[in-house]
Amino acid sequence: MKCVDGIHEGFDEYELLDSGEGRKLEQFGGYMLDRPDPQALWQKRDGALWGGVHAKFEWADKGERWKLLKEIPQEWQIKWGDIVLQLSLKGFKHVGIFPEHHQQWEEIFAIGKQNPGIRMLNLFGYTGAASIVAAKAGMKVTHVDASKQTLLTVKENMRTSGLPEDSMRILCEEALRYAKRLLERQEQFEIIIMDPPAFGRGPKGEVWKIEESLSELLALIPKLLSPDAKLVILNGYASGYAARTFGELLSDVLGDRGDISYGDIGIKQKNSDRVLATGIYSKWNSR
Repeated sequence: MKCVDGIHEGFDEYELLDSGEGRKLEQFGGYMLDRPDPQALWQKRDGALWGGVHAKFEWADKGERWKLLKEIPQEWQIKWGDIVLQLSLKGFKHVGIFPEHHQQWEEIFAIGKQNPGIRMLNLFGYTGAASIVAAKAGMKVTHVDASKQTLLTVKENMRTSGLPEDSMRILCEEALRYAKRLLERQEQFEIIIMDPPAFGRGPKGEVWKIEESLSELLALIPKLLSPDAKLVILNGYASGYAARTFGELLSDVLGDRGDISYGDIGIKQKNSDRVLATGIYSKWNSR
């Protein structure tokens, strides 16, 4: 098991412009967003740059809200290669993608191109960037998320990225419950991606608590992997755990079958050596 931090710069339509004082300034396509980030404890480096912000997310006494400072649509698109992804100013501070995962998208795409027709399971799949990338690479994708609204965005991302409606299996399910059903049906996959929240609820009221549910889910993974398995990724955002903990969890169930790596995920600030840590990951690769 080895520690390898996933630190990267942005891509053509995304950049981290500045950060500090509990905030981060990002460019998504043609729009600049100011969002809170508890990791940004340092001082901002270019205060004047923040004057160009189109929208700022602010916590309020009653919930939270976006403050619109310049003209900006409620929904817009950005591209990653020939993938077209929908962004929006929703009630929470997220906008529809986690751009810090784009190195993982590159790895998934490369494996798919080298192994056309292989199967990928994406649990807690959110708006589906990794799933869209996998489908574009020729994989058979099963995408699972507990939010009906989020799955509507997945379908829109499929449409704008030129994928037919039947190119992915999309399910509104609680991840652990559905993984158990897959096991009963003896379905297997060559790639499994997981991005579990610290807490969540399934469409039928199922409760997910990472401290109680994650180890139970991971115990199923060896049986859900095919003999030709290639990759397992476990991402963490605001989970409260160290990257090493996620590495040990994967090593516990898969360490004898391949190589385990783990580390922080972070974005390098534009024109700077500063790195903003955004989450953690652990990964299993076949030998």
